[in-house]
Amino acid sequence: MFLDILLGLFWATLTSFIFDVPLTPWWLFLGVLFAFLPDTDFWIELLERGTVGGKKLGAHRVLTHIPFLFVIPAILLFVYGGPALGTLFILGVYGHFLHDATGMGYGYRLLYPFSPLFYKFFSDKDGTISYTRKNLLVHWTKEEVEALHEKHGNDDWLQDDIRYHQEHWRELVLQIIILILVITLFYHVLT
Repeated sequence: MFLDILLGLFWATLTSFIFDVPLTPWWLFLGVLFAFLPDTDFWIELLERGTVGGKKLGAHRVLTHIPFLFVIPAILLFVYGGPALGTLFILGVYGHFLHDATGMGYGYRLLYPFSPLFYKFFSDKDGTISYTRKNLLVHWTKEEVEALHEKHGNDDWLQDDIRYHQEHWRELVLQIIILILVITLFYHVLT
């Protein structure tokens, strides 16, 4: 989640500079919003089940983690909102997809509706990060992802994650302050 915020703020700052758009709170908000759009399915699963992930594959990374779903909105934003807004949308949404295709988890359905497989970069078939050529791109069927959830899933991961951030809130505040300073410096150096 923090990476989505960071990327959204970065894309807003970058597009503000490139397209000479004022870096307003509204523009920063749009950058973060666009970076969070693919995670709409997170909230759907949370409302449906009261939790997300764990030992069961739910809606998260299934319903709205579909890159093709955002092609038409991107085109419409380019046509009716202009190149700056269209670019911010593309960077936010597809930047989210790029980081979800690496790191933790079992990827998402990158090529859906053309392929039902879940794809991830730099992973072995057990979902562990692996930077070898053999593991550059791996894929799983829905049944394989369900089996991995059953094997490795933590039904309390959402509560554990919230608890972790509550216990380490000073680190998060420091990271946010550093992020604001870096973006401010970046923006002032470039303008």
